[in-house]
Amino acid sequence: MRRRTGIVLAAGLLLTAGGVSTGIASAHENPAGDRPKPAKGGMVFVQSNDPKHNSVLVFKRAADGTLAAAGEYPTGGRGGAQKDNPFDPLASQESLVFDRRNNVMIAVNAGSDSVTAFRVRDGKLTHRRTVKSGGHFPVSIAVSGRTVYVLNAGGTTNITGFRLTHDGLRPLAGSTRTLGITNDAVPLFTDSPPQVGFSPDGRHLLVTTKSKNTIEVFAVAEDGHLSAKPVTTKSNGAVPFSFVFDRAGHLIVTEAAKSGVTSYTLRKDGTLDVITPSVESGQQVLCWIARAGEFFYGTNPGSSTISLYTVDGKGKVSIGGKDGVIAPAGGPEAVAEVAAAAEAAAPDPDAEPAKAPGAGPIDLAATADGSLLYVQNTLAGTIEGFRVGPNGELTLVETETEGLPAFAGGSGMEGLVVW
Repeated sequence: MRRRTGIVLAAGLLLTAGGVSTGIASAHENPAGDRPKPAKGGMVFVQSNDPKHNSVLVFKRAADGTLAAAGEYPTGGRGGAQKDNPFDPLASQESLVFDRRNNVMIAVNAGSDSVTAFRVRDGKLTHRRTVKSGGHFPVSIAVSGRTVYVLNAGGTTNITGFRLTHDGLRPLAGSTRTLGITNDAVPLFTDSPPQVGFSPDGRHLLVTTKSKNTIEVFAVAEDGHLSAKPVTTKSNGAVPFSFVFDRAGHLIVTEAAKSGVTSYTLRKDGTLDVITPSVESGQQVLCWIARAGEFFYGTNPGSSTISLYTVDGKGKVSIGGKDGVIAPAGGPEAVAEVAAAAEAAAPDPDAEPAKAPGAGPIDLAATADGSLLYVQNTLAGTIEGFRVGPNGELTLVETETEGLPAFAGGSGMEGLVVW
């Protein structure tokens, strides 16, 4: 099969996968129910995912949302690129996380099967410590208190636990749990599980699987060990990818095949009950999702657009914007490029364009108060900052390019934390 890009490639491959089978506002950054702090300056961290020398790129964030480059910190490992990926080399969410309680930044080194922890102080990363991830091709990290789990997407896929200490990460003996998926050491992007994450109370650990179309839920003991087997729930929509929790503890999961969002109630026994089934945007290849205050935003790399969602007190999901779009990623030109590429490819669906169209929005993350949202555009090699309006509308305030690599040869940046 010849590679296709943009809407045709991404949607086609992910739909095929479905047929066969942090830095966001997550629990460890802004626990459900916390009162947001007033807007002020801070930092933005980007994982370069460089296949030779992975690093964390640091930007100072002004109160108005503009960015200024403030340094680069090598992880001591290598970035990675999954096979045949069209714009997302790690095909995951939470590959770079910041634990605010312990002031620790953790990054995956997918190309060297390791993870790196830094201490964070005044926006600077120090005391670098790198350990083996417990498997092949680590792509996602979850933190709850001093318990850390890493999702290894290659080989015999697994999740492996660590304890966060003053000297970095220490392996948690007997913590590895396999997921029943076997990939090559460097997996195909349609087959690799995309995210691991804790429930807000830390009592459950969740993993989404694309190739099995499931959400796996493990019980977490006080010592950080997991139940021997997970409770498995078939995803309501095909190709479950990323997830977040709302402030009431409802689980919100994206579905890449038809760009849907489903909400669930997570029960104490690990079972999941559907609240709102597959709210579809009409956009292409929704994968990543982040919470910004009372709003939720998802990126659609196959369309180069951003979608807006709201979730009410009972977990019911509604979509905002026009035709599933609240803002373009990369500007109107990028959206037009995607449309033109799709039209040009229509007579010959196997045609191979010179480059993937659009900006390639993947990871996204918001400030703790929800006033600013940042989007990582891997194809364009940019970070866009948006001001979040009272009704969820987005106004572009920044497009940062300095030091950011554009996607090339299957490799590109992935991983974003906003502080």
